[in-house]
Amino acid sequence: MRRFAMGFLWFVVLYFGGCMLVGGIAGGVAGANLRPGQDPGIAGAEAGSRAVERYAGVIAGGALLASIAGTTLGFLPGTGERRLAQ
Repeated sequence: MRRFAMGFLWFVVLYFGGCMLVGGIAGGVAGANLRPGQDPGIAGAEAGSRAVERYAGVIAGGALLASIAGTTLGFLPGTGERRLAQ
């Protein structure tokens, strides 16, 4: 049960991290290509929002795949086998 909970936690972390990464890149590109008189904050927020909406399925699928693989194989922190001190 503990590994399942950690796997779910890693899914949430990876999903939100992926959303931040995709939205940040899209916002940065939109901020670099501004027209005169355009507000950079609004342009970046709109571009980031559109990009995350468009690629939400890909982000969720990648996060799910990485969290399942990482939890099953134990390479994500908190999901490995516990070793008892001897």
